Amino acid sequence: MMNKPHTPRAMLAVLTALLLPLCLGACEIPPTQPTASILDANPAEQPDSTDAAQQDADKPTADTPVGALIHRIDLPLDVSLDPSWLAVDESIVPLRTHGMWQANGLRIGILSAEQAPDFADTLPSILGESRAKLIGSPYPSPVRSTPRLIQSVAIDLTDPPKNPEVFRAHGGRLQLLVKITRDETGQAYLELTPHHYKRKADLVPRSPLEKQLDGQVFTPLTARLPLTPNTAVIVGLHRPWPEPKDSADPTPDEQDTPIEDASAQTSTVKTGQDPAPDSPETTPIAEGETATDEQPPDEEVTHNDQPQPPAIPNHLGRALMTGKRAGKATQVLIVISIIED
Repeated sequence: MMNKPHTPRAMLAVLTALLLPLCLGACEIPPTQPTASILDANPAEQPDSTDAAQQDADKPTADTPVGALIHRIDLPLDVSLDPSWLAVDESIVPLRTHGMWQANGLRIGILSAEQAPDFADTLPSILGESRAKLIGSPYPSPVRSTPRLIQSVAIDLTDPPKNPEVFRAHGGRLQLLVKITRDETGQAYLELTPHHYKRKADLVPRSPLEKQLDGQVFTPLTARLPLTPNTAVIVGLHRPWPEPKDSADPTPDEQDTPIEDASAQTSTVKTGQDPAPDSPETTPIAEGETATDEQPPDEEVTHNDQPQPPAIPNHLGRALMTGKRAGKATQVLIVISIIED
């Protein structure tokens, strides 16, 4: 059942501390100069041209080192994060990439420092968090991995209008690779690519960096986004929730639903019952993690104006962005911001 989101004050402090110090540290703002006017008897002295030259020298170049702060946040699975995602700019993601990520149950966008308070204010209480630093490298590094897969997971590689293409990952583990690079102008870019890691035999000597890319790297799903010190990339689970509606006033479609269809839709009225063993929405996908919607045992599911948690297909998003913490089903948010030396 959907609960009203509640954000601890610490959560707001976490995101504010994540973004604003980077902006203040990396984007040094020069002192404000008074504006000269033709009405002034003594126009303000204009800044020395050497100041502009110094600013140009301080701009990052293609060789400027760059790293990233990876912040993982665990949140309850049975709460919609759609209100929080309203503060995230998803339009910056190319339309093709955006659609392919959503088809695989993943969501991605850019969060600005200005929108961080609105984002944090609508998050539910966090169940856990962790941080890690990543040094910029031409080689991608995993920032999120699943345990060993115990059942296959479908990865949708369909690129419309081409024919449907689905890869089924068996064994190994799924992970999200991240690479941070700069272009020739010094602009930092973050590349995120899903990967099915499956170790292969070494026929020739290989480096550890080469070995960590064994398996299938899903290059068609690569998302490449620009990053500045006052922005962060947000990655989460794409899980469309139904709109709230008044059960006392059913829609015409509900009134006309045949009896057999209605019984199929309302066959589960209690939680705590054992799910069907082959149900893709409830079967664990990886050892140690169970990506299921959990409700208290024997709790009556009332059909009120609150939408029920939608089932999660057995897709890439469920594998990477759900799990368990302290016995509670969780969804994961990953916040990635850059660190410039």
